[in-house]
Amino acid sequence: METWITDTRISERFTWYTRANADEVGPDPFSPLGWSLGWVKGCVPGVAQGFIDFGVLDASEFALDPPEVFGNWGGYFYNQLSLPRVMGVRMPGASPEAIDLAYFGDHPGVPPYTPHPEDENEARSARLAETMGWAMSTTDFPAQEASSKRAMQLVAERPDLSALSDAELVARARTIAGPELEEAWTSYCQSALGASLGPGAVQAICEAIGRGPDAVKVMTAVGNIESADAGVVMWDLSRTVKNSASLMAAFDAGVDGLLDRLAASDDADSTAFLQQWAKMIAVHGHRGPNEWDLHAHSWTTLPSMPLGMLERLRHQDDSKSPAEAHARGAAERERLTPELLAIVEGDPEAHGGLQAGIASAAVFYGMREMGKNACIRLIHEAKLALMELGRRHVEAGVLDDAQQVFMLLDDEVDGFLADPGSMAATIRDRDETFGVLATLEPPYIIKLEEGVPPISSWPARGADTGSTLAGVGDVLQGAMGSPGVVSGTARVVLDPSDPGAIGPGDIMVAPTTDPSWVPLFLAAEGVVVNVGAVASHAAIMCRELGLPCAVSVIDATKRIPDGATIEIDGSTGTVTIVAVP
Repeated sequence: METWITDTRISERFTWYTRANADEVGPDPFSPLGWSLGWVKGCVPGVAQGFIDFGVLDASEFALDPPEVFGNWGGYFYNQLSLPRVMGVRMPGASPEAIDLAYFGDHPGVPPYTPHPEDENEARSARLAETMGWAMSTTDFPAQEASSKRAMQLVAERPDLSALSDAELVARARTIAGPELEEAWTSYCQSALGASLGPGAVQAICEAIGRGPDAVKVMTAVGNIESADAGVVMWDLSRTVKNSASLMAAFDAGVDGLLDRLAASDDADSTAFLQQWAKMIAVHGHRGPNEWDLHAHSWTTLPSMPLGMLERLRHQDDSKSPAEAHARGAAERERLTPELLAIVEGDPEAHGGLQAGIASAAVFYGMREMGKNACIRLIHEAKLALMELGRRHVEAGVLDDAQQVFMLLDDEVDGFLADPGSMAATIRDRDETFGVLATLEPPYIIKLEEGVPPISSWPARGADTGSTLAGVGDVLQGAMGSPGVVSGTARVVLDPSDPGAIGPGDIMVAPTTDPSWVPLFLAAEGVVVNVGAVASHAAIMCRELGLPCAVSVIDATKRIPDGATIEIDGSTGTVTIVAVP
């Protein structure tokens, strides 16, 4: 296999792409329908408009067909590397290098910036200056709040999908994953771009005054981080389980069939749990690994995933309450902020920049996570409609599994509805190939001048990359994520649906994370991830939940021995190997 059916063309203007931060959005390949509908029809035009509205680009500077704001090869999602750097050139006081640091951390695989004659643009710089002033001073973003409310409205007003015709299911999916998702992405893109400004200012000023590790401390426990809410709700559910002998016994018997067993019980604790569970799924059921893809299972479609996390989380000590940890983080932030401001009191520019940066980080971290949730909720609504379509064709004997419907391209769906059997063999062949793609490691960087290596040359995921296991005394240097120092047993977790034995006293070591991992954070004492930066998901979530976190620890999942005793310092990004098994 040399190519895949959703491969995109490399832009001749914005010529470099990266998996940095993209592996957080799409750790696994995106399905043909997930890409050709949800991304091409919704996400791509939405983010393009977001770049325009934020002031980075003019509409004449890039194309949507083929898309130039993202890439996809072998099913794997790629972020633009060139385009954000253009923002760094055009934004007053910024630089491509600063943008790289904010988005990609210190990853050694990111190539240096190469100037392009069209990167500088005085009109765009003037517009970005206005946007910067807004992002560093605003206390809200009404468009983002409206987008979030609209997504929740569509969830609340979901019709009985089983009563819709096949054509109506497809129409619902196309409307939600197309125009609705495009509009949501327009505001979300601006929130994500805005989230780089305040933290960048805070980091730069703290470094300049010799207080670099304090930067994450004054951006900790800022509140209103929507993606953290699922973890808090799951924590509350875990306390319900832990405080009930009957529920503990039910979980001891395994999560397979657990909900059915509880529903058949007349135990009051079972009833209370199921009521909490239903409320959690109604609000957070869109969560799940690779949740930006229509194909991926969610907590709603595969409840064994969150139940498995609860099985781990129920063992955690009550002292690890996220509410208490958040309060401690907030107290430290409130104590430290005036101290740092006093140091730069004699420098009005630095004083104003630090004050505005801290406030802006709080606003836009919240807006970014709000925007992300809005988009995922919309993708999930489209997913549920298409899963119902797939379920019907499993019953009809056309498909082997409901998820196989996502092996269609959007422009093939109408033909499939007209004659399902005509596509059955093609769908099965694609499903088999799609499974192979998920076992491969895509290139980290794609460049126009080098092209895309044939898929047949991609190494297997987890293949030996020359990384050696760290030994006692070794210090792995990453980047700051969330403050705090903690020691514990390293548990390497590659899949949130298979958390292994992670629990109290453990530190989770993961390749990257998305919001579906959050409950596992609370089952552990700290988090280490291979990639990321101060504005990446793992860092933001850990700061809200009061957990130390080191990001951009290169090859951490390969270098840190599972079962080793390690110490992490989230303010400096260091991981020290204390003992090995």
